[in-house]
Amino acid sequence: MNRLAVETATDFCSVALEIDGDVRVREEHAPRRHAELLVPWMRELLAEGGIGFADLDGLVVSRGPGGFTSLRIGLGVVQGVALAHGLPVHPVSTLATLALAANPRSTAGHVVAILDARMREVYSAWYRAVPGGHELIGEEQVGPPQALVAPHSGPWLAAGSGLAVYGEQIEQAVGEKLAGRQPDAWPDARSLLSLAGTVEPVNAWQLEPTYVRNQVTDQRR
Repeated sequence: MNRLAVETATDFCSVALEIDGDVRVREEHAPRRHAELLVPWMRELLAEGGIGFADLDGLVVSRGPGGFTSLRIGLGVVQGVALAHGLPVHPVSTLATLALAANPRSTAGHVVAILDARMREVYSAWYRAVPGGHELIGEEQVGPPQALVAPHSGPWLAAGSGLAVYGEQIEQAVGEKLAGRQPDAWPDARSLLSLAGTVEPVNAWQLEPTYVRNQVTDQRR
């Protein structure tokens, strides 16, 4: 199975190529540089693997929620490649990808993925660890960090840029239910590849972002 994964929904830009189980990665914390890095990285990885876009079996992309501009850069590039080469696309939740990146071996039984949504809000989703990944509890949400409410006592591993920005408010909201903190965790393309099989692929023209926030503004990521 040959798959190329693209994660640009946050300030962390990441691309991963899987060729028959072997994974190569390019990634960097690169605010506002996604458009500059993305396509060259994709071409580099394909060249290293000795294949072209036409040799891929599918594409994987982070579908959001995330920064409006950066998210659309990744989706737009993936959609263009998919249309040009007739490839299916697996659109994976950015928050689910973050949960897996923070807890790849399921050592924590419960994870809350929290991303800075700007405008004094966070994107959040609560997960329980299950064989092969994480199961969403409830729905993906956006709102003030101090309004976070854990669905049960956990304990919870909190991960993501929302924790880095609003750590004090989140700790006050969730309290003793927090058992671990990973404010430097980011969704990445390697984790996207791992989750591709959990999401049904769509045709390129069906690919759409998931913003969660009803009113979308350009947040200049």
